[in-house]
Amino acid sequence: MSIDVTVDATIARPPDEVFARIADIEAWPTWLIASGITAVRRTTSGSVTVGEQFAVQQRAAGRTGTFDAVAGVVDPPTRFVVEGRDPDGVSIAIDATLAASGEGSALRWSIRIGLPFRYRIFESMARPEVERAARLDIERLRQDLDPAMSG
Repeated sequence: MSIDVTVDATIARPPDEVFARIADIEAWPTWLIASGITAVRRTTSGSVTVGEQFAVQQRAAGRTGTFDAVAGVVDPPTRFVVEGRDPDGVSIAIDATLAASGEGSALRWSIRIGLPFRYRIFESMARPEVERAARLDIERLRQDLDPAMSG
């Protein structure tokens, strides 16, 4: 079973600027706050490339852990996909797609969290929290990119 959440948002910045912010994985802790991302460790520098592996530290739902991740799609400025798994077998896939929309960008932020059997009992409790966190995180991204939105 999995928890699937999609947030659609319009951001008043061009797709290349929004993509750059999303693909700046080392900055994730500054806007993926509600999702509990606390650090991203890379072994390389510069722009993320397809196949690059990195570690993401997260504190969520009373759990602190690290999941090993890989950039699956890096297609600026339209799509960025990351997939990962933690040592307990919880998997996560983030799929961000962007398109021009008026003078800004239409963002579709999709998250899929795969739960191993022993955690499935918590799925119904976790789903609303994942939805809430995703909405808050995308709102934070929007505010970071367009400071006029926060006032």
